[in-house]
Amino acid sequence: MGSVMTGDNTLQRRTLLKLLVSAPALMTMPLISSCSALATEQQLDIASGEEGGMYYEFAQLLSSALVGNSIAEHSTALNTEASAQNLELLVTGRAQLALALADTVAEFRAQTPEQGKIRALGRVYQNYFHCILRADSDVRSLGDFPGRSIGTGAAGSGTWVTGQRILSVAGIKDHKNAPQEHILGYTAGIKALRRGEIDALFLFGGMPVRPLAELAEELELKLLDISEVLPKLRDAYPGLYDRVVIPPNTYPDVPAIDTIGVSNLLMARADLPNKTAKAVVKLLATEAQQLVPQSSAGIQHLTPETLISTAGQPLHRGAREAYLELHG
Repeated sequence: MGSVMTGDNTLQRRTLLKLLVSAPALMTMPLISSCSALATEQQLDIASGEEGGMYYEFAQLLSSALVGNSIAEHSTALNTEASAQNLELLVTGRAQLALALADTVAEFRAQTPEQGKIRALGRVYQNYFHCILRADSDVRSLGDFPGRSIGTGAAGSGTWVTGQRILSVAGIKDHKNAPQEHILGYTAGIKALRRGEIDALFLFGGMPVRPLAELAEELELKLLDISEVLPKLRDAYPGLYDRVVIPPNTYPDVPAIDTIGVSNLLMARADLPNKTAKAVVKLLATEAQQLVPQSSAGIQHLTPETLISTAGQPLHRGAREAYLELHG
């Protein structure tokens, strides 16, 4: 995982992190007021996610906070379908900030001539890969997928990118009876699962995914443990994937399950002014409780210890300056 400092500075950083956690109220107002007075941008729009999803809700809260703390004169949460789309909006200037999964960011930077233009401001959420089935499905493992139909996410989405990698390392993409893939965003995918048009649905998100929780109220569901592919994923794509747990009853009557986690990053263009990037990071670090969507389980985001971990993606210079000031 990426970090502002390593080696001999780790102990100092951890010590100062404890001070940050123990005295957030003392730090909040001076940090925001002193930085935002110098950092006002006319427009800071945020490319986020589908309306009704956690990331769209988070972006709405962040956009309000950016304006409320005089970091931006205007800010809007942009309704989008995918991490890749968010990054395209960012590099073309149609958004000034963007949410994107770390593995999608890594692939985008590797394949796009615009790769030098984007930088991370921080890790804002942990994403949990959901493989969802009806409770009466006879699918017990990824090995049962050949011949089935799967909703694999919107084209270019984090769900689609990671799902393709999972299917590939599991040997399912090349199977003689490879599953039929349906390129569906999570709203359309949940509808297809409800109607029985697909056998399984891939979905990447924070917890809980509200439309999925609503579906679980009316339809018995189960989650599939796909963590068996984690060692191969890590070998193929180092530093991006973690083993995480979706706790019991995150969705009604669904037991705990091991799965794969990926960081969700807040990204900016490299040419975003340093003072603005610094102000955004300090807002994230000191106003975290104001940026938690009501639908969130509240356990996977915006802690001082994890905000600076960007899965190897380079930090914006202003963000690095902010973390040095915050953590020493």
